[in-house]
Amino acid sequence: MNHSIAILIPYFGNWPRWMNFFIESCRANPTIDWIFFTDSAPPENRARNVRYVQASFAEYKDELAQKLGTKIAADAPYKLCDVRPALPYAHADLVEGYDFVGFGDIDVIYGDIRAFYDSETLDRYDLLSSHRDRVSGHLCLFRNAPEMVTAFQRVSGWKDAFGNRDYVNFDERAFYNYLRGKRGRWLKARPVEQRCLFREAYSTPGVTDRMRWYWKDGTLTNEFYPLHPFMYLHFMSWHSNRWYVSQPGAAPGTPAPWSLHQDLVRMDWKDARKQGFMISPRGIEPIAPPLYP
Repeated sequence: MNHSIAILIPYFGNWPRWMNFFIESCRANPTIDWIFFTDSAPPENRARNVRYVQASFAEYKDELAQKLGTKIAADAPYKLCDVRPALPYAHADLVEGYDFVGFGDIDVIYGDIRAFYDSETLDRYDLLSSHRDRVSGHLCLFRNAPEMVTAFQRVSGWKDAFGNRDYVNFDERAFYNYLRGKRGRWLKARPVEQRCLFREAYSTPGVTDRMRWYWKDGTLTNEFYPLHPFMYLHFMSWHSNRWYVSQPGAAPGTPAPWSLHQDLVRMDWKDARKQGFMISPRGIEPIAPPLYP
């Protein structure tokens, strides 16, 4: 059985410079759908499996508050990360009929997702995270069933978390603690036993990791493991000063490497469809022939 999958991503503001390459990696996963909630016009690269729902940030917050029945205190779009476990519930009309729903980030390049989350794996689990010690905010899937879609409501203090103006890590830590049955400020007894897969995908390079990654024909590898495909690359530590400074090995006062490059993208995304592309702390550029057979 080829389970249907929809991934929900609120994103407000200008698209990042790599957005057309992100979309290209979505296109290479044609059996998975992405639904964006955004105030930006669609990027230049269009894919049939990527849909855009237009709304202002204020309108979207009001919609979430109405559908969830609680205040959404968000001065900046990043706060919406806390609300991600509730998105399938809030957008039940859009994901009706899908077997699995999820959320994710856009600072990623996908490989072949179905090669990792195949039918046998999806049959076996109700939630799939690519970290072993927390819910992976950059990509998490769960079964589109009432006990999973409403699971966020069984985390003690969820309304307080959504109503807090600061990001409180509800999506990755509090939701994880609930699913794993850990005691803590957010936990109350869980009446339903969810089947969860927390398996490390090693998808996020560290700040001192200089390796080059290669995307070609929907397959993602890197120079250290050229024969081992990866589900996706999450390049948070390369582009974001928000997270770079907190990572092990980051030199104090040193910015994330991508912030130093005006020419971060050094190839046309249209060429990537046939030629592939290389991604590293230098940015996005054509694959060097000696490095990729």
